Amino acid sequence: MQIEIFKYKSDEEQVFNDVRTVEENGEIWFWATDVARVLGYSNVHDAILKHCKSKGVAIREVLVSGQRQYAKFINEGNVYRLISRSRLPSAEKFESWLFDEVVPAIRKKGFYGSIDRSALPDFVKRYKDNIHAIPYDYFSVITQMYTVLYAELEKVGYSIPDKGVHGKTMMPDISVGRGFANFLREHGSEFWDKHKTYKHHFPDGRVVDACMYPVEALPMFIRYINERWLYENADKYFRDKDPLALDYLPKLLESKKKTA
Repeated sequence: MQIEIFKYKSDEEQVFNDVRTVEENGEIWFWATDVARVLGYSNVHDAILKHCKSKGVAIREVLVSGQRQYAKFINEGNVYRLISRSRLPSAEKFESWLFDEVVPAIRKKGFYGSIDRSALPDFVKRYKDNIHAIPYDYFSVITQMYTVLYAELEKVGYSIPDKGVHGKTMMPDISVGRGFANFLREHGSEFWDKHKTYKHHFPDGRVVDACMYPVEALPMFIRYINERWLYENADKYFRDKDPLALDYLPKLLESKKKTA
């Protein structure tokens, strides 16, 4: 099931917490753990057992960070019950945010906020439209950038949307080709001057000369994204396109330090 993620900052914690939902047959279901945490319940299982009606509790299979898992969801009625029994002063504020802003927006537009995060990212379509132009023994820099970046961010729970807050399609960082070439030269790679170009077609009709490298250089490109681009370019790239990503980048960079 497709998960929608919203950010909520409680008065008590002063940090943003995820509130995840799924929609099923027109009904919105809320991830029980998220709701209970925001409302100050330390024992989620106990809170659900004591305050929620079993008819409004369901187990659903969802995709989280690229992995399928089962999670407990509650309906709107049970969210109200947890709110009414919460001891947090900010519980009423959470109720207003959720049921006066989030839920009405989902029912009206299909999503909350300025970004529809359920839409298929444009780079998937671009990949299909351009794959025929790339020889089997080469890879496209701008296409591979999104493939690697999408996979890495998925690990920490963030998915690149189709369009950003500016209403425009999320396009790749066109400087990635130049940055990768410099990275290859710095490391004395035999591939630094071995690129070719192909005609890359965009959905809006634009056609640009894009770089491609022999597939043997792919491990170096993955290194470039993980060791250089994420640290030097990612913040600037996402800041004016989707600020939500900035909440996840530190998690990704921290996870790389732990595996280094």
